[in-house]
Amino acid sequence: METAKQLLYQLNDYNRQVNADMIRHLELANPTNERVNLLMSHIVNAHQIWLERMQGKSMTVKVFDTRPYGDLLEQGEKNHYITQEIIEARGLEETINYVNTKRQRFRNSISEMFLHLFNHSSYHRGQINQLLVQEGKAAMVSDFIVYNRTEVFE
Repeated sequence: METAKQLLYQLNDYNRQVNADMIRHLELANPTNERVNLLMSHIVNAHQIWLERMQGKSMTVKVFDTRPYGDLLEQGEKNHYITQEIIEARGLEETINYVNTKRQRFRNSISEMFLHLFNHSSYHRGQINQLLVQEGKAAMVSDFIVYNRTEVFE
C-alpha cells in the first residue's frame, strides 16, 4: 500500500513529465489559437502560485500571464523540485491560510492543495487537446496510466 506522500511524489513526477511533453508537442504543432499558450501558461502559473501559498510567499506571477514555451519548461522544473521539497518536509495535513486571486480568505491542507493542482492541470491539458483537434492537429496522449504502464513480456 502506497503512502499518501508516495502517491503525491508519483503525481508530481507525472505532472512534470506530461507538462514538459505537452509543451514540446505544442512547439511542434505550432497552434494558431492563442488560447493554447494561455492555458499552458495557466497550468504552470497556477502550480507556482499554489507553491507560493504553501511557502507563505506573495504571488510573483499572475494566473493568466502568458509565457514563452521555454520559460514554461524551466518553471515546470522549478515547480517539480519545490513540490518535492514540500512533500518531503511538511505534514500533508498541515493547513494553510491563504487569500485567492479574488481576495477571498480560505484554508486547506497541503494534501488538498496538491490534489487540486494536479487535477487542475489535467483538466486544462484536456482543453488544450480539444483546441488542437479543432485546428486539425494531433492531440497528445496525457493519461496518467499511460505514463505509468509497465509492459509485461512473457
